[in-house]
Amino acid sequence: MSGLHLVRQGIDQAALAAFAIARSASDDDYGYALHVALRIRFGEAGPQPFRLVQGPGAAQAAHLIGYARDPAALHAALALPPADPMVEAVFAGDPQVRAMPDEWRSGARYRFEVRVRPVVRFGARRRAARAADRRAWQARAGEIDAFVAACEKAQGEAPLDREAVYSQWLVQRLDGACALEHVALRQMRRVNTVRARHGGRGLHASETPEAVFAGTLVVQDPARFAALLAGGVGRHAAFGFGMLTLAPPGPAPQEG
Repeated sequence: MSGLHLVRQGIDQAALAAFAIARSASDDDYGYALHVALRIRFGEAGPQPFRLVQGPGAAQAAHLIGYARDPAALHAALALPPADPMVEAVFAGDPQVRAMPDEWRSGARYRFEVRVRPVVRFGARRRAARAADRRAWQARAGEIDAFVAACEKAQGEAPLDREAVYSQWLVQRLDGACALEHVALRQMRRVNTVRARHGGRGLHASETPEAVFAGTLVVQDPARFAALLAGGVGRHAAFGFGMLTLAPPGPAPQEG
């Protein structure tokens, strides 16, 4: 099989929590712990981008959904001896795999949902968050909440709406692949996350924004749309963000 495939994999939430603690990677969304577990179990064939759908409690069922490019390699990895018993316990049963369309039609409508991390990159020199302190600078590169960045740029000229800023951030990341016919912000919160430092120098914990959008989209550029699905929306697709899930559209909007 070739092309993009949708993967559904059962997850044992208690085993995932135990694995996260053992790896010192326990955070609010288990993004880093699940990233590590996927790499150990499936290697490069593991689904990415992906999203963890958690049950209401630690004992409840949970599952992962994601996109894989090589389902044959995914199943080949399952045939190998377990590399880590703790990782083996995380994944409940074998993955279910379903092929996505080989081609996307321009003008096609879909309902969608996507969980994103609305951050922007800044360079080696960026003004600090307090606009009043003109002497304060950060001499490093990194990420910043897109809303905070927009407020810095506006420099207090007018109050900004966080939902509007995040929605514009989403439109920019779609990069002409599709147009948003309707979009709503379903969830917005701050989450504590753990990530590996560059160069393998341990782990770094931080508080970051999370937003979940849902609505209806229209495919504009089929090739770009296929690349968007495979690569994810925004940054951190390897850690549970950016997976664009699709469903048949609802009724077309009425004119007039």
